[in-house]
Amino acid sequence: MTLFENKYRIKSTRLKGWDYASDGWYFVTICTGDRRCFFSDVVAGEMQLSAEGRVAKNNWCEITNYFQNFQLDEFIIMPNHIHGILVIHQSGDAINRVSTDKIGGRGGVTKQHNPMLSKDSLSRVIRWYKGRCKYEIGKINPDFSWQPRFDDRIIRDENSLTQVRHYIVGNPLKWQDDSENPANLLSKES
Repeated sequence: MTLFENKYRIKSTRLKGWDYASDGWYFVTICTGDRRCFFSDVVAGEMQLSAEGRVAKNNWCEITNYFQNFQLDEFIIMPNHIHGILVIHQSGDAINRVSTDKIGGRGGVTKQHNPMLSKDSLSRVIRWYKGRCKYEIGKINPDFSWQPRFDDRIIRDENSLTQVRHYIVGNPLKWQDDSENPANLLSKES
């Protein structure tokens, strides 16, 4: 953490110089406030969605209706977080346009700009999603909240895409050991 105007700030996890409105595949994780389990229970490795979880799932599925340059891939609603793959495809085959070399290679790295100004940026979509869920879930449970940020990883090749898909699908089976499971957070603090 660094100080800015005498306040602690968490450094951005965004890839410096990357245009998050460019074609690409993005693995996104969004957590609830204080990692509270609003969305579901895991029963025998299967998700049992709550009313809040159904809202979260329905709104995730609505992303493509509001953002035409986005496509959904694998996703899962976990008890206190969401994992999903979002694809930006403004000009065709996104996975082959992401540079696998270094920053400055083909696809993605452009002049720095504010991603919130771009209608089709990853940040804008996540902001819409979190706001929509907060509004709708707030009617069911006024205590619902999100963590202020989200985590993302750029998927650079088919092998990584396959690994992320397997991770998402298998996440409920690993809930007992998941780092986002509140039971595991409590045991780490003890």
